[in-house]
Amino acid sequence: MNRQRGASRLEFAITVAIFGVLAALLLQRLALIEEDTERVEVDLTIRNIRTGIQLAIGERIMRGEEDRLAEVAAASPVDMLGKHPRGFVAERAASAAGEWAYDPQRRELSYLPRQPQAFGNADELRWRYVARTDANGKVFGASLVRLN
Repeated sequence: MNRQRGASRLEFAITVAIFGVLAALLLQRLALIEEDTERVEVDLTIRNIRTGIQLAIGERIMRGEEDRLAEVAAASPVDMLGKHPRGFVAERAASAAGEWAYDPQRRELSYLPRQPQAFGNADELRWRYVARTDANGKVFGASLVRLN
């Protein structure tokens, strides 16, 4: 009797098909993980900016410098972070995926997602930096408001 050495063509084809299915499942899962990661990164950046705004306002209130709260409201919200987020472009509008930008004239922070499907297929995420004022027009705070 002749003994066959190695795998037959059928066995090889089945093995390749199984690896193909496993690779497709792995790639699909990696894409979902990338989307989740970007969502978390953006959420944490916005939370950190909001926390920085609150800290800047709180410091001035604790020092009795309420008259300097307008400085916080006039500054860039990104300056409230210890360092700029990854992909921040200060001098121009965001033009590439993964870039953050702040427009001081419109007082808008924007982000161009690398994975738009993670944000409901949004091409751009935007927030407006607004000063909170009392009835007399005196600044008592500032906040970052989502626009889209």
